Amino acid sequence: MRPIFQTEGGPMTDETLSRKEREQQRHRQGILQAAVTLFAERGYHQTTMQMVAEKAEFSVGYLYKHFAGKEEMYQALLAFHIHSLDAIFAAQKARGLSPLEEIHASYSAICEHFNHHRNFMRIYHEEVAAEYGDLHRSKERHFQDLRDLLQRAMDQGQLQPFDADILAAAMHGSTRELFARMAASEEKDPFSGLPDILFRLFVDPLRS
Repeated sequence: MRPIFQTEGGPMTDETLSRKEREQQRHRQGILQAAVTLFAERGYHQTTMQMVAEKAEFSVGYLYKHFAGKEEMYQALLAFHIHSLDAIFAAQKARGLSPLEEIHASYSAICEHFNHHRNFMRIYHEEVAAEYGDLHRSKERHFQDLRDLLQRAMDQGQLQPFDADILAAAMHGSTRELFARMAASEEKDPFSGLPDILFRLFVDPLRS
């Protein structure tokens, strides 16, 4: 699992931290690694702070020095992934690709990200995810970005005219369900083929 730590300005780097802070950071990452593993294995609601402490090999009291409870752990995990997805979309937008190239590149980068964080994807669709407004706002931003790119592709003649809202909703909704199924897969790299699958289903039939 890649490092999970978040501040308001985004992930910190080792260069910005003192030795003591780096040690605290490693401990925090270890706690979150233990938490996301247990959330995926046992379910968020069935996991206790005692279980996380035992998995992370820290005392329960030490856990509370870093997190007020498992909800705060989940919020830290969620914040990391929201920031990561925002960064992925921004990076692809900055490449100056055509609309369809940007969509495909974004899906490819997202799949690579979640292939490294499959345990989080296994808990992403649990009931608890619906409780966080930041998640809904992030999803709405990404939906609008997808819708705008599809509309641009139509305006530029790459796709035949179609309702961009309906097409974006179909792709967005299918992606959510496919991610959930692939996260549960035993394959080594189940996400890698997803961009091509989505294009064959939704984009290729509308190419001009």
